[in-house]
Amino acid sequence: MGESIPDNQTVSSGNPVMAEHAGEDPTQARRPRSAEEVTISDLIEALVRHWKLLFGLPAALGFFFALISLVLPSIYTAETTLTPAASSAGGGMSGSALASLAGLAGQLGVSSGAGGTLSPDFISDVLKSREVLTATLKSEFRDPRSRADVRPLLDILGIERKSETARLSQGVRQLAALVKTRVDHSTGIVTLMVRAGDPELAASVANRMRDVLNSFNLERRQSQSHEQARFTRERLGQAETELHQAEAAQLRFLQVNRNYSGSPILEFEQARLRRAVELKQEVYISLAKSYEEARIAEVRDTPVITTIDSAVPPDQRSSPRPLLNGVIGFLLGGGLAFGLIFLLEQRGRTRRTTTPDRPELRHPWKGAWRKEPAQERGPAAAGF
Repeated sequence: MGESIPDNQTVSSGNPVMAEHAGEDPTQARRPRSAEEVTISDLIEALVRHWKLLFGLPAALGFFFALISLVLPSIYTAETTLTPAASSAGGGMSGSALASLAGLAGQLGVSSGAGGTLSPDFISDVLKSREVLTATLKSEFRDPRSRADVRPLLDILGIERKSETARLSQGVRQLAALVKTRVDHSTGIVTLMVRAGDPELAASVANRMRDVLNSFNLERRQSQSHEQARFTRERLGQAETELHQAEAAQLRFLQVNRNYSGSPILEFEQARLRRAVELKQEVYISLAKSYEEARIAEVRDTPVITTIDSAVPPDQRSSPRPLLNGVIGFLLGGGLAFGLIFLLEQRGRTRRTTTPDRPELRHPWKGAWRKEPAQERGPAAAGF
């Protein structure tokens, strides 16, 4: 006797796939992948098929970039670091020094900031001003092409124009492109960087720009101190005359009124004359001190900018860098290789979608190869 089978159950045939999906909804069946869909496996297969292009093009571009870097002329960068001068005993830089440097900034078209205070940003702007660049271009340096010759930097740069003004303007633009400053606001240090094709020339230009900045400041500070001393001397003469007049008035009062105590009017007049003399004395003493300070500042040659490190000829070039340029070339080649592989794959997919789905049309040689044995043994097969 066999076991009974419920009516609501059906026994699947020997096909296990049909048994597995017997209870699934036919609408839930997996749809076939379209020709436009690209999976990770397709990408990996495409990269494997074009592995020569994937590795060859980046390697070639990287080698080419590195080779070009070795052929290009070397550029050297010299650096010098500056900072505002240390504070004086009076609790800061003297007012005349700050005022003179602020006046220099005004003449160069640079703002020195609120209150005329000296800041690292101010020093950086003055170093890149036209006045400093022009004075540097007119300075003489040792020519790298012939070590024995000393020529102006404008001639060393090889700038040729019809007029001297146009030549100088072009030189200022070219030198400004070779000069760069960096300001560290936390420490107040300004770094001046000068690029040139010769290490000694780069260091000499950087040090010369620092000296030009100091010399301009000294010249304008001494000139301003001279004008201040002249004005103070004239005002001091006037104050001395006024003091003598006040003292003479007090002397005449004392000569006329030998015993003025006990008279309110005479005591009031004596107090007024005494206050006038004291006021004139204070003005005279103040002007006398200012005059002495101006005379000292007139001959003072102390720079208001301190040099931390002078520029020295660099022992290594800053550009071009073969290794860095080789890496950049390799990365560019990799991106270009990926783009070419993508275009090749897209072209192949387009051909496959436009060609009928018949192997003998896509690959005629396969059908001919398969039919060739039958054609060769055709008579014999027919006879058999």
